[in-house]
Amino acid sequence: MRFINSKVIVLFSIICIFNINLAYSFNAPETFSDLAEKLSPSVVNIATTSVVKQRQQAAPSFDDFFNFPFNAPRQGESKEKTVSALGSGFVITADGYIVTNNHVVENTTDIQVTFTDGVTMDATLIASDKETDLALLKVDTEKNLPFVSFGNSDNAKVGNWVMAIGNPFGLGGTVTAGIVSARGRMLAGRYDNYIQTDAAINKGNSGGPLFDLDGNVIGVNSAIISPSGGSIGLGFAIPSNLASNIIEQLRSTGEIKRAWLGVRIQEVTDEIAKSVGLDKTYGALVQGLTAESPAALAGVKEGDIIVEFDGKEVESQKVLPRLVADAKIGKPALVKVWRDESFLNLSVKLGIQPSAETLASIENNISTVSVKELGIQIKSISDDDRLRLKLSNNLNGVIITDISADSFLVRQGISVDDIILEIQGKQIQNSSELLTVIDDVIAQGKENVLLVFYAGQNAKKYIGAKLSVK
Repeated sequence: MRFINSKVIVLFSIICIFNINLAYSFNAPETFSDLAEKLSPSVVNIATTSVVKQRQQAAPSFDDFFNFPFNAPRQGESKEKTVSALGSGFVITADGYIVTNNHVVENTTDIQVTFTDGVTMDATLIASDKETDLALLKVDTEKNLPFVSFGNSDNAKVGNWVMAIGNPFGLGGTVTAGIVSARGRMLAGRYDNYIQTDAAINKGNSGGPLFDLDGNVIGVNSAIISPSGGSIGLGFAIPSNLASNIIEQLRSTGEIKRAWLGVRIQEVTDEIAKSVGLDKTYGALVQGLTAESPAALAGVKEGDIIVEFDGKEVESQKVLPRLVADAKIGKPALVKVWRDESFLNLSVKLGIQPSAETLASIENNISTVSVKELGIQIKSISDDDRLRLKLSNNLNGVIITDISADSFLVRQGISVDDIILEIQGKQIQNSSELLTVIDDVIAQGKENVLLVFYAGQNAKKYIGAKLSVK
């Protein structure tokens, strides 16, 4: 047995600790104070006011007891309630353009921003994009405001230091720091591509900036995962490369134009991959196509599995909408599909994503739309339907044209000509809106939806339906 002097061991340990600390100091900033002092004047606290209508349940009348259960509950008079909320934002131009989250300013009647020097200004909502949860505000000012710039979020590597400034729980001017914990996180939205950070993000941080050590905005803080409502080190920021493009469109045109493929997709399961001969589970299965869409015109067919889009692998069904949205409108994109146990390359000239109204018009020119998750065929309500079923002109929804014998809805008494009014609390005007909600529910990993059917004048029928996502 070799004997080593204890003094040598102690000296060696001290040297190791010194070297570790020295290496760590090269990567970690000694302080964030200079950076915080420089950037804080460009970050604002946002206070909003909105008026929410609350419908009170009316007390049951004598007639109600005899009509039950055929009539829906009677509704009382609606009352208005004023709701205040807090958030964060940051100035991106000297003349007063401010970036924040859409959910911070959505449906508000009054927006005020407060700077670090205590100055408060009224702000105007210029435009917003609900899909990416971004909004652009403007304040009128005669003096140049301090502002910050977007950086390149692609350079934000996992492990890089980041700093957040915001208004958590109304405590304005709060600075927190951490690292980039992960990239490409998807939560519930179709275009999610979040940067995950362990920098403390809390309620009120929404809309605030996430900075790199060069003082560039690499993310817009937007969400947290927390069972308690407070930070547990799981914060999420919209990457700057996505945010800057959206904000520029909002500023220049007031609206967002995204590329459009025109397919309805579902996840490829292990069972599906094996059944069609794919060597691994990936891609997006084409469940349906919009008539005359770019994909349909290019030869994409139902049952195809899209495995690559414009040279990028489609790792899962969730990835494809973001890849399409980021592509250039009007330019050909190479779409690689798996069909009949072989790969096929198709050139698709991408169009502009239509509005819900335009999609509804397209639907009216085709027979029906398949909703495989519910086992039904649906279409928009036509004038002939209204006349045949004696429906009022202000009744909106979709009508069932066919229903599978093994559909869950059959057991609930639903049949052809029944009308779906709402899904998951959202009123629907056309088939596309219903399909979008179902896609969002599936993307969130859920299997059940709440459907509201028309059950006669002033009456509704509520059904909780289990989606078939095989």
